[in-house]
Amino acid sequence: MNRRLEVVAEGGVMLALGLALAQVRLFQLPSGGSVSLGVLPVLVLAGRRGWRVGVGVGALLGLASAALKPFVVHPVQFFLDYPLAYASLGLAGLLAWTTPGRAAAATLLASLARLACHVVAGAVWFAGPALTWHGALWAGFAYNILHVGPEALICAGIGAMLAADHPALVAPQGLDGPTPLAAKPVPGP
Repeated sequence: MNRRLEVVAEGGVMLALGLALAQVRLFQLPSGGSVSLGVLPVLVLAGRRGWRVGVGVGALLGLASAALKPFVVHPVQFFLDYPLAYASLGLAGLLAWTTPGRAAAATLLASLARLACHVVAGAVWFAGPALTWHGALWAGFAYNILHVGPEALICAGIGAMLAADHPALVAPQGLDGPTPLAAKPVPGP
């Protein structure tokens, strides 16, 4: 099969899986944000196919999530909370998922970038005459860490388990075969 077609098909499957998993929420915050496994397929895809593919499919997941259950108060907040925050999940492809530690680190790196997007979007929501920009950023952080934090830890744990127990599933594939800069796993004692 054509390699690019394979990547597009895999991206579509992961996008659909992410949307389905996002509907199973562990808990939902009142003004948007929930804990689910909806971001895990994009993280795994980024680990397998690289950050560019992960960013593209992540942005599509963000737009699809906005279409299904939007919470929009401002155009900047929309852009930060949906396409940009979910696109940042693709940063998990910057590290090859060759060991459990690297898989967890890649997931946490991408989740931290996602949290930054949500925090700034939250500041847009909280900012006003009664709250300074600095205070709005802290309020955005306090709110968004409640859903991004647990989700990041859960996905990092699952990513580490996948790298340990099913390395072929998360092995870097790239567009033209295995990624040449993928780190080799360190042999155990």
